[in-house]
Amino acid sequence: MELDPTTLDESSIYNFMMSTILPRPIAWVSTVDAEGRLNLAPYAYFMGVCCVPMTVLFCPVVPPPPKRKKDTLRNIEAVPEFVVNVASASNIDAVNLSAAPLPPGESEFDLAGVTPVASSRVRPPRVREAAVAYECRVRDVIEISASPGGGWVVLGTVLAAHVDAALLDPVSHQVDLAGLRPIGRLGGGSFVNAASDTFTLTRYRTLADLATRK
Repeated sequence: MELDPTTLDESSIYNFMMSTILPRPIAWVSTVDAEGRLNLAPYAYFMGVCCVPMTVLFCPVVPPPPKRKKDTLRNIEAVPEFVVNVASASNIDAVNLSAAPLPPGESEFDLAGVTPVASSRVRPPRVREAAVAYECRVRDVIEISASPGGGWVVLGTVLAAHVDAALLDPVSHQVDLAGLRPIGRLGGGSFVNAASDTFTLTRYRTLADLATRK
């Protein structure tokens, strides 16, 4: 069956994408506005981009009327910095609360009961309760569409990263998955604990590796 996106309404496209592009990591993004007021919101359009320079992206979509832009996007237009806090099983209830549509200027930190901690390189604070956080400077904001169903790509250069030392291998710098317990977004209201059902595959990096297949 072939689907033509131009023949589908926004809701149908959203449901199809959200139930097939998964699991999606959650960027728990903290920002500040020009007056220094805090904002915290989750985004499941989120991914790493590259390592040198360390770069991430997240995508705020067009919010329901009458708003034209999410508070996160407005904030980074005024103060082009943000922090991506990693959503995990230990803080997922707070992540979910921070998605509530508060009026501009009201703090989701207060609503979710989490603690803002001063960042070392950027003005927005990180979340103390998050085991991993990326302090970022906005590299670029790309508008895909400002119409309903549209959105923006926000690219950020990572200036500093924070991690719970108990989870970090000091040699490889790999973070312990079982300890981090990152949460992924699925379709509808479903989520997954990425540490609960994992398996390992051998990566074939050379033609000689391919020759060893059984």
